[in-house]
Amino acid sequence: MNKHFEDAWYYLGRAVDHLRIGLEEELAPLEAAARERFGWEEDEDEPRTRLDRVKTEFERVDTEPVRKARERIDQYRGRPPAE
Repeated sequence: MNKHFEDAWYYLGRAVDHLRIGLEEELAPLEAAARERFGWEEDEDEPRTRLDRVKTEFERVDTEPVRKARERIDQYRGRPPAE
């Protein structure tokens, strides 16, 4: 694929992400008002942002390969291994 098309796809993806984030921020007051008016409760367990969802998912993943990778990273950085 032409380098220009690759760049265009990349920036299109970023534009879509920024559009979604912007719409969430702009519509947050409307969502809050609708929830208050109709008595809908917000799920506190569900993270609101994409970053929160990734962090939550990462914290849930605690398999053997992940543990070993964390130990190697700590060893590389000169930190004592986490117990």
